[in-house]
Amino acid sequence: MSGYCHLPPYSVSFQPMGLSECIDWGIAAYGIPPLWANTRGVGVTVAVLDTGIATHSALVGTVIDHRNFTTDPELQDTLGHGTHVAGIIAAHGPRSGIAPACNLLSLKVLGHSGMGSNDAVATAVRYAVDAKVDLISMSLGSNYADDHVHQAICYAAQAGIPVVCAAGNDGGLVDFPAAFKETIAVGAVDETGVVCEFSSRGKEIVVAAPGHQITSTWLADGYATISGTSMAAPFVSGVLALYISQQKAQGLPHNPTVVTQALISTCTDVGAVGRDDVYGWGLVNPHGMMGSSVAVRAGGITIFIPGGKIL
Repeated sequence: MSGYCHLPPYSVSFQPMGLSECIDWGIAAYGIPPLWANTRGVGVTVAVLDTGIATHSALVGTVIDHRNFTTDPELQDTLGHGTHVAGIIAAHGPRSGIAPACNLLSLKVLGHSGMGSNDAVATAVRYAVDAKVDLISMSLGSNYADDHVHQAICYAAQAGIPVVCAAGNDGGLVDFPAAFKETIAVGAVDETGVVCEFSSRGKEIVVAAPGHQITSTWLADGYATISGTSMAAPFVSGVLALYISQQKAQGLPHNPTVVTQALISTCTDVGAVGRDDVYGWGLVNPHGMMGSSVAVRAGGITIFIPGGKIL
């Protein structure tokens, strides 16, 4: 099935509305709220390639457009995964996302089954580039490299647009497109900063971020808790939205080389000294990226989840 990509397997627990009235543990533990005094992601558009994004009160005014590249008749998310990813990046309100003032472009490339074609992904990446987004975020994967997807990602890189991808959740090799060298492959850690058991490993991992028991927006204006690199990747995308907003405000570059170097040079080194196949260069350090001296607790890892089946 080299022509298809899919969601990683994941389980969902639904949260009562009372639990939606506080920020998620990752946002608190990694010191995101203090950064909002200086940057909230204004002027940044993130393209989210996923199952679409559903209407949600915490995302009103955030999603600037919806495009459907699947054979599903529904334009918006009917599965929940893409809405969860969107909330991690840019939800606003009591349970805020990381960059609540940024914009999202919803590009539906996975249908209600959690499956989609690589051609749809490639087309959507090119659409995002031509729409002049600032960042592309993908929480999907395949065991096989696809030339059309790779060429589209290279097109984004040439246009100066960073591409963030979840690494994989089978504990094996990093999935594609995260395995392409032009992407920022992200893994996941738990609340203690330890690598999640399901995390994929490999030399392609760049950085690790929170991906265990992450609560975010869901269908029917609700909230749900999910684990996976599907959650870690948008965490990094949200941090990069803050960083890119700051760079743009200062008239500084924010191309893939600049962004990746900023991640690598500021992350918290965990695991083996230097880069390793589990944590990459270490744990994402939002304050370090934004030039703050506030420390981020140590710990880190990498993960993702392709599979195609909801557990």
